[in-house]
Amino acid sequence: MGPLKGKKAWQFIGIVMLLFIIQQLQSNFGGFVANAFSYDLIDPDHVFAWITVHHIGQMVLSMMVVMAVYLIYKVDFGFKIGDYKTGLQYVKIFSFAFIIYAIGGYVIGYFTHSLVAYTFPLNFRNVAGTLGFQLFFSGTSEEILFRALPISLMVFVSGKSIQVKVGKWNLSLETIIAALLFAIAHVQWTLFPLAINYFSSFQLVYAFVLGVIYGKTYQKSGSVLYPMAMHGISNTVMVGTGYLFTLMS
Repeated sequence: MGPLKGKKAWQFIGIVMLLFIIQQLQSNFGGFVANAFSYDLIDPDHVFAWITVHHIGQMVLSMMVVMAVYLIYKVDFGFKIGDYKTGLQYVKIFSFAFIIYAIGGYVIGYFTHSLVAYTFPLNFRNVAGTLGFQLFFSGTSEEILFRALPISLMVFVSGKSIQVKVGKWNLSLETIIAALLFAIAHVQWTLFPLAINYFSSFQLVYAFVLGVIYGKTYQKSGSVLYPMAMHGISNTVMVGTGYLFTLMS
């Protein structure tokens, strides 16, 4: 484990395993809550309401864990403004780069006739509902569960941030592990029987890379607010750009 040895190393491994379990349970809890309601009136095409309630349930449980840990151990989870100059700089640079990436990807898809067809009508309700979810709930919920909670707990257990040199990048071990857990969360699997039902290699790499960027922003700014904003912006831009190019084709 490099600079971590003995008891500290085992504690670090233990918290990583515990975080994986917590994240899986909280996602399942969100699904349990979402399944308790019917959305036929507000979302007849079933494209945004269920996932919105899922993320709200997941977020509420995540905040309960965060509050419990804070009250017992006084761990800082970054619910503050932090270094706003650094945070805003990361948000602006990332947003500009991501918009270029999204447009470029869809331009290629448009001219190669490889755009994915949507299985629901692009009416006002569906577009507003899905974009509203992506902007306000996706990043807010997931950055608490997959960034603030794991990174802060790993730093607390190890007693420090463990720096790792990756090429020209100076990253932290906790950011890399949190990004890996975030990527794994995009794999659909079952425990009984143990089987992987679906995964996309591109989505795993995509989620991991974005997770590293969000994690670095979190640690550099000292606030989870900026990765929340980046996450919401990236999801909204990607989905919204897809809608525009589909309507154009």
